[in-house]
Amino acid sequence: MSLAEIPSSLEAIQNEKSYDPRQSERFHLYPRDRIEALATTSGLIGLMTGFYDGVQKAAARYLLENGHRLPKTKGGWYFYHKRKNYEIIVGGTSAGIKQGLKYGGAVGSLFLLEYGLDYVRGQIDFVNTTVAALIGTTVYTRFQHLSRLQTRKMIIRGTTTGLLLGIIQDTLIYARSGHIWYIDEYKRRFK
Repeated sequence: MSLAEIPSSLEAIQNEKSYDPRQSERFHLYPRDRIEALATTSGLIGLMTGFYDGVQKAAARYLLENGHRLPKTKGGWYFYHKRKNYEIIVGGTSAGIKQGLKYGGAVGSLFLLEYGLDYVRGQIDFVNTTVAALIGTTVYTRFQHLSRLQTRKMIIRGTTTGLLLGIIQDTLIYARSGHIWYIDEYKRRFK
């Protein structure tokens, strides 16, 4: 057997049936795929919730604006409801698009920041998720001009949520035999 026929250790690992290059990635997806999937999903959820809220508000607004001049004939009621349905659809669609863009942008920014911290630190762990949630919550509270008490509560809740999300992600990575540096270090020291 010549030297050219001997596979390198990387080739040997890649040729194994159990090798998966995404094993240590968050949600078992590469960063670009993960950010796109989460931003799109949250945008669709925002679109649906915004549409529902927009429909409710548009219906109430239409009744408020036209309650003093309700129709008296059968044809008048037909056009009243026809116009009301049009106003509801337009109001729901515009509110849904706005809400979907807000949700998608916020979630996409959070996970993009998380990936940036993963890249800069060179490690995938819960710390990056927690810091990304802390930064995201702080930016949100600054844009909303919340009071000090509201800001403190929002930052504590956001950071706690980020910590829990990071621990859940690390648990999922470890469950599929991925590598988490602090778990590997614990095993190495106390084995």
